[in-house]
Amino acid sequence: MSQSPDPRHLGSSYIMEARIGVGAQGEVWRGRRTDARETLAFKVLRAELVENPDVVERFIKERSTLLRVRSPYVVAIRDVVIEGSTFAIVMDYVNGGDLRDLLRVHGSLPPAQVASLGTRIAQGLSAVHRAGVIHRDIKPANVLLSSRLSRGGDPAETVVVGVAPGEEVPETVVPRLADFGVARICDTFSASHLTGAIGTPLYMAPEILSLQAPTSAADIYSLGIMLYEMTCGTTPFVGEPAQLLSQHARRDAGRPLGVPDPLWELIASMISKQPDMRPSIEDVAQRLDVMQSALAGLPAAPRLASPPQSTASLVPYDWDALPPAEPAAPPATLPSPSATSATMAFAPDAPTLVGGQQYVPGPGQVPLSPGTAGTAGFAAPALPTSPGGPSPAASAFSGQPGSQYPQAATGGPQAGARRRWWRRRWVAAVAVVTVLAVVGAGATWWYFFSGAEIDNRWAAALPAGNGVREELRYSEVSEPVASADGATIAFQRDGKKHLVDLTKSTTTPVWSGECYKALPWVGGSMLCTQTSDESTVIGATGKTSKVPFSKGSFYIGATPELGIVSDKGESSDGGPMRGYDASGKEKWTASGQYKGGRVANGFILTYEIKSRQFQVLSAKTGEVLVSERGEQPDSDFDEDTRFPGGFNIESGPEVFSRVTSSGATIYKANGSEAGTVSGKFSEKHWWAASAPLDASALKDAYSSLAKASSSTTPVIGPGGTVDVVVDKSACTAKAGGKKLALPEFSQSDGCHIRPIGLLSDGQVLVEVGEYSSSASDPGNLVVAVSPDTGKVGWKVPGAYGGTVPPAKDQSDARLLVAQGSSYFFDLVVSRITSK
Repeated sequence: MSQSPDPRHLGSSYIMEARIGVGAQGEVWRGRRTDARETLAFKVLRAELVENPDVVERFIKERSTLLRVRSPYVVAIRDVVIEGSTFAIVMDYVNGGDLRDLLRVHGSLPPAQVASLGTRIAQGLSAVHRAGVIHRDIKPANVLLSSRLSRGGDPAETVVVGVAPGEEVPETVVPRLADFGVARICDTFSASHLTGAIGTPLYMAPEILSLQAPTSAADIYSLGIMLYEMTCGTTPFVGEPAQLLSQHARRDAGRPLGVPDPLWELIASMISKQPDMRPSIEDVAQRLDVMQSALAGLPAAPRLASPPQSTASLVPYDWDALPPAEPAAPPATLPSPSATSATMAFAPDAPTLVGGQQYVPGPGQVPLSPGTAGTAGFAAPALPTSPGGPSPAASAFSGQPGSQYPQAATGGPQAGARRRWWRRRWVAAVAVVTVLAVVGAGATWWYFFSGAEIDNRWAAALPAGNGVREELRYSEVSEPVASADGATIAFQRDGKKHLVDLTKSTTTPVWSGECYKALPWVGGSMLCTQTSDESTVIGATGKTSKVPFSKGSFYIGATPELGIVSDKGESSDGGPMRGYDASGKEKWTASGQYKGGRVANGFILTYEIKSRQFQVLSAKTGEVLVSERGEQPDSDFDEDTRFPGGFNIESGPEVFSRVTSSGATIYKANGSEAGTVSGKFSEKHWWAASAPLDASALKDAYSSLAKASSSTTPVIGPGGTVDVVVDKSACTAKAGGKKLALPEFSQSDGCHIRPIGLLSDGQVLVEVGEYSSSASDPGNLVVAVSPDTGKVGWKVPGAYGGTVPPAKDQSDARLLVAQGSSYFFDLVVSRITSK
């Protein structure tokens, strides 16, 4: 490579310091934000792409989609920047090499290591697919390797990098899938324009060059080829590009010696010539995960210089034949939930002030199916949060009462080839929901606790005090999901799902086991969903039971009293909605055709397909309270829209509202109008409430918001409203004109100040700082500060996760925060005390 050009600025926020690579799609640079020291990677697209108007349009349109993809096993896209004729994607910087380098050194890997690394890569690819992105260039060079401290018990931990013999703590290779952003943006280019960008012939699925747009099955094929190479050191087909493409379509791969039956059977199914014969990415991840223990201790297969003899395929791929249409993924079928009324997920779009940008994470829904539940990989700490604040609107932790919940959807072909599209979300219907958002230049955690009244799930329920005492710590977890009543949390750790009771004095799980995804159900129970389309109810005490609904039902959400689903309907297009109590008894049925929605504060926001209406229903009775005609939302409430149809059900159990182009209409809990407020309202600029609102308070909130500048957040609590003004350039905040003495952060931390609400003693609860991936750096701080004196009353390190119920021998709500790295972190429950 030629000498690196001089450093250059990218907009006003970034500086690219050194060019570190050049490829078919453009250049790769190493750099940083101008106000931070964290190293970032920049992919600058080549001029040919930038000159195409379709690519420019897609670049702008797909920004929120790319930012939404979050997984521990994906190289996160931090920002998408357009400056004149320069288009750049800002990403995590990963400096541990790539899988290609690892295979060059080790050749073939032991089967358990192939399964371990493959599980993580599949989980990362699943997150990409859930965002609606087809990678199209899965290959070892696009699997970057980072490392984390070993926790033991992981077969991948025998593959280490940068560790000298005798060192006490090895570093574990963590694969992270890269380069999915360019494939998404360049999707508008034809194959003739993108000969080097549509894939790599060694790993390319046969259907890539057909006239039909590629599906997720193409990525599964490429991943299968890569797993094959990991087992024996070579790909199954070699030769010139034309020969390779012919072999991919016409020849079946030969089986290398020494590859165990379970691993070979999976790889063979993944590289089937017909796309609809390949397993879903969720099935791949689960099967690889399950086989790890069975493969432990088996030696690596011999490293091959050339592949075994291939054979003519009995079912070759025909480029001239039209493939059968892939069934639309049901917006939410219980088979493998991932984001529900109480599913923690990553929300790259939560309302937050970071470097001048505001994001609103969006709610979603999840597919259900009797048998089991599950959630996709996790990308960062997410916890329950208090209601009333900005709610999720894209994906992430959903928490606090008053916020909303994200969702996921599944569906697809048949048995082994069924495709499920999951979105990790925190959705605790009328319960604890946590929304986690990573925004722009830095990670910013958003959490909301959604509750029905000013109970222990609202921030205002925290007691007055001037100190903080840690009571519970759940270490090294991911994928947390809060129950509908906020009393339990499910999370992933050491390869298993665990359910813990937050009201107990011990951190010992009440239940542990295999569970692909966890979804909140009635009270403190969870739905455990497997990729086999089966779901089970895990009770708050750890007791398991059968689900009360039929297989294929669509998960809608849950409250402390009821779990809500809709029927599968004919052709998986939805059916009546039903509410079930803790005993499994059906309490109500809402006639119509439903298959998506959100649950919060005792309300259900949904869309009735036949009448083409957005509807707000009572979660308690199923009664339709308000309906408005409108176009069916994309992906059944799973897009970046905070208020589908304009409806806002975040404000508490007594009231909801609808925003239009001219203002907002307030509704009481029975659906009757309570007034209107004129003004222009944006989902990205909202108030922060720590207590539920009634009709009068909600009207006042809208009135305050209509008058507030973009830098002003009306902060609402039991005692009234305080305007908090954030000066991002100076990184300071004022409450009622009084400067708040917030902790100062070094320049490398950037500026992040997020008001959360007013506490019962009148202090403003604020999250400050910027999340750090360093385990030794607390990153964010949660601070209680007096608006009268500006002085800090108490503070605790971590990202705000909301409030949780008191322990059994206590009476006050407690604080929940996330501490640690962005993917594996500690959940910490603390009590506010008086010194």
